[in-house]
Amino acid sequence: MVNSLSTQAQTDRWLELSEAAQLLGVHFTTLRRWANDGRLPCYRMPGGQRRFKESELLAFLNSLRSGDAVLPVLAALPLAYATPHVGVAGEPWAGKFDASQRSALRSEGRQMMAVLMQYATRVNGGEVFLEEGRRMAGDYGRVCRSAGLSLVETAQAFVRVRRSIMDSVYQAGSLAGSPDAETWRLYDRMNHFLDSMLLATLEAYDAS
Repeated sequence: MVNSLSTQAQTDRWLELSEAAQLLGVHFTTLRRWANDGRLPCYRMPGGQRRFKESELLAFLNSLRSGDAVLPVLAALPLAYATPHVGVAGEPWAGKFDASQRSALRSEGRQMMAVLMQYATRVNGGEVFLEEGRRMAGDYGRVCRSAGLSLVETAQAFVRVRRSIMDSVYQAGSLAGSPDAETWRLYDRMNHFLDSMLLATLEAYDAS
């Protein structure tokens, strides 16, 4: 939902797109999409720049967390630490991506990790993040299809990414000294998210 800023009361703290995205813990393109879809209010400056009310963003966050506790595992860790490194050198399918596709997939991977952490660190709920992850996975499946990967190669590439993510989270969770019960709950949430993403990847590949 995008409104004109001139019609709104000036009594709240206004955040730019990048600041609002940082507050929510998502990529700015995800936030822009949510605003365009009417999921949260967005206001336009006379020059066309987007502005968000901090109080409305916090209310949006609270609605996502309503009835949910946020798992302490990884919740306070820098995203850069939890971002996986995926080595694909030597894989026969790796050379099928051109430079622009590889760049797009790297960017999508960083966004995907941010959304995954938002979903996984909640005890339950957070369906908006699961939906966003499925959208990203669909993009991944279509890129793999356009690059000429087979369905099996697409699944192999996803499994490689998945393994790297889980390894990174294991290391970060161990360093955080989290209790075993919370660690297992986190892994269960991550597995549910990644299973859903694998299905979305293959569905998009098959449909493209």
